[in-house]
Amino acid sequence: MTTKAELEKLAEECQACADKDTASINEHLENCPLCKEHKKKAEGFNQMMEVVEMLASKPEEERAKILGARMEQFSEMPDDKRIEAIGEMLDAAGELPEDAMFKVVKTRTDIMTKLPKDKRMVLMGTLKQIMSKWPDDRKMLEKRAGMAATQDYFILKRMMVRNMFKKMLA
Repeated sequence: MTTKAELEKLAEECQACADKDTASINEHLENCPLCKEHKKKAEGFNQMMEVVEMLASKPEEERAKILGARMEQFSEMPDDKRIEAIGEMLDAAGELPEDAMFKVVKTRTDIMTKLPKDKRMVLMGTLKQIMSKWPDDRKMLEKRAGMAATQDYFILKRMMVRNMFKKMLA
């Protein structure tokens, strides 16, 4: 589920919950345990969206430094935390305008090609787990972004990286 869809779901659930309450919406949101939990989750999604938007707006060198450090952290996380963190980042990136998303994918791809095999394989495995659950239109967007990201690679590297990402999106 995309970040936007997840936010819509949380809002609908809170709306349904608030409609059953005689209190004001503000009072309900302050007092309802479920809505408090939804608010916390929604704020986390919003924060990730802001981070990814900021990342896309940075110059390539700065974006690579920030995203590289984040990917290093991802590679050292336990599986469940890594899947959640990368999933949130990918969902947020998928909500960006296409040109901004392509910048983030380009930087991510460049970083992946520079990682040692062990870290690259951990991250690629996680990406595959997440991307395999995406709907076809999201996979197609990622495929187009990957094609654009590798356009300036020399032919052999371009083919190798595109084949790696093709396997992830299968």
